[in-house]
Amino acid sequence: MSDGHVQRTRTGNGRRTKKSPVESTRDMVRRWWIALLAFPVIAIAPVAWFVLQPPDHDDIELAIREYGFEPLTPPNQLRGPGALYQVEGNSYTKICDADAAILEGKVHTSPTVEHIRKRLERGKLSLSGNYVEDVNAKLNGARVTSIEYRMTNVSIREIPMDHLMEIESHLLSQARCDEIVQRVLKANKQVCSGYSALAATTSYKVHYDVKFAVDAESKVPIMNAVQKTIEEDAGGTIHIRNGDELHGENLFYGIRLSQFCITPDTATEPSVRAPPRTAGVLSRVGGVSD
Repeated sequence: MSDGHVQRTRTGNGRRTKKSPVESTRDMVRRWWIALLAFPVIAIAPVAWFVLQPPDHDDIELAIREYGFEPLTPPNQLRGPGALYQVEGNSYTKICDADAAILEGKVHTSPTVEHIRKRLERGKLSLSGNYVEDVNAKLNGARVTSIEYRMTNVSIREIPMDHLMEIESHLLSQARCDEIVQRVLKANKQVCSGYSALAATTSYKVHYDVKFAVDAESKVPIMNAVQKTIEEDAGGTIHIRNGDELHGENLFYGIRLSQFCITPDTATEPSVRAPPRTAGVLSRVGGVSD
């Protein structure tokens, strides 16, 4: 009978000898232990990579949508809770804005769930090329290569339904606001209130072209140009923290609109906004404008 398939090992003099049943059993047990110990490492490695790898820009926008908000890019204070918006699908335009006096005491702040906060705060985002182009145009030279930003202190700003109705009534009592709302409704468009926003403190990091010598003194006009450009779109104050970092508080990264919209007097049924697309069937939002 052929012994070609019998498990063998080498002896010290180079000759092969058969393993005993006890040795074969030990080898089998050893291989099982190696496999069992290696499996958790293999299984955990992809998860560890996902946890340690910072989310990219698209993942942050997807996360914001998954948590029920429409992303606002770049983050700003121009589209927040209390305003009235014309809605077309997942795109919307602000048509009436509530002033600080009517909002006072009606916007409540609450922390986000811990895993949401961590996912968002791990992300690193970049301002669009238009920002860099605008800054370099003001400097008459390509000094800035990119502007990255991160969010911290993520929270949710929300207006309870009873206060939201009060704010709507206040806005519609103003002739100019009521006129534009009526025009939009007659065009068979929906008008809905923003009632919640995802807010965060934002830290900006400016990167320079290495071809230029950038010292502390020469950074001043560059940072002033970056500050002014960001403030124009953020609708809030941006502070310069040091030579290449800026800081903005309470900027909105996402907004939620009320499901219950303004119903025209001639309507036979309430105006209810269709729920936004959820994860898995999301398509990129066409855009948001003031």
